Amino acid sequence: MIKVPKKGDLRNCDDYRGITLLSIPGRVSKRVFLNRIKDFVDAQLRDQQAGFRKARSCTDQIATLRIIVEQSIEWNSSLHTNFIDYEKVFDTMDRTTLWRLLRHYGVPEKIVNIIQNSYDGLHCKIVHGGQLTDSFEVKTGVRHVCLLSPFLFLLVIEWITKTSTSQGRSMGYSGQIGCSWMI
Repeated sequence: MIKVPKKGDLRNCDDYRGITLLSIPGRVSKRVFLNRIKDFVDAQLRDQQAGFRKARSCTDQIATLRIIVEQSIEWNSSLHTNFIDYEKVFDTMDRTTLWRLLRHYGVPEKIVNIIQNSYDGLHCKIVHGGQLTDSFEVKTGVRHVCLLSPFLFLLVIEWITKTSTSQGRSMGYSGQIGCSWMI
């Protein structure tokens, strides 16, 4: 794992992002699994979900929001939007929940088990000053540069959105969430 500085005080560990280095065969296999997972999941996702999906663009979502804002101003009506910033989301995703969500969306058990096995007992070393630290176990989160990670996050967000907007079900997600409101 290498540490990449973010912004802020570089003497503070929280101001670095840990990037896991993956082998070429590992990256290729993750691409294959990502394509297979998308085959099972894509039809179940809401149309409003554009992130990390074929033939969809976040630019379209931004344009739609802009039109809504412009119409709200033109019609002199109130508009409430919610922007959520999930802090350290890749570092804090609960893996047990991820495996359950993959099964919930119909991903075959064999694929879920292979992905799960790639995280079970995951140990890393950090490159610091040209030297490697001692090995430590990483028990939570997903790898920052793994091709699967953004799509796994999308599944979490999709599930939160579906369950929070349906008939009073509990979301069951615990994470640090920052919200801002615009009226």
